[in-house]
This record gives sequence, structure tokens and C-alpha cells, in this order.
Amino acid sequence: MIIVYGTKKKMKIDRNYGTEVCPNCHHQVQRSLARQKTYFTLFYIPVLGWTSKRLLLCPCCGDSQVLTGAQYKELKNAQ
Repeated sequence: MIIVYGTKKKMKIDRNYGTEVCPNCHHQVQRSLARQKTYFTLFYIPVLGWTSKRLLLCPCCGDSQVLTGAQYKELKNAQ
């Protein structure tokens, strides 16, 4: 019997943060607040999620800045 298992990362974009200059590529872009969660999969079905990262993403270069929980809440509730 073969058991297929592994991990998978899912990203959920919560909201657009606003237009600002990216520190990596120096373009004026619309950055997004997102959450990335890692799941354990069994037969390609996500079973257990164990890590979660809160990110500020640049759509131009793909750069992401990891945020703490307090920073994420502050940016999400702003505006």
C-alpha cells in the first residue's frame, strides 16, 4: 500500500495595503497584506495546518516582508 503525504503552502490576501515604494525593486506598487499557512497533506488533501506567516507583499518583484502579529493588526485596521 502506498501512502502519499507531503506539505503545501496556501496564501490568502486579506487586503490591499496601499501604494508605496518597494524597498527591494524601488517601484511604486500596490502592496498587499497576506497570510501564508503551511499544511500537512495526506493523499493531496490538506489535513493539519501548523505555521502561519503574516506578510506584506510586492506584486512586482515578489518580495515579502514578514510582520509580527501586532504590526499586521495595526496595518489591517488602518485606513
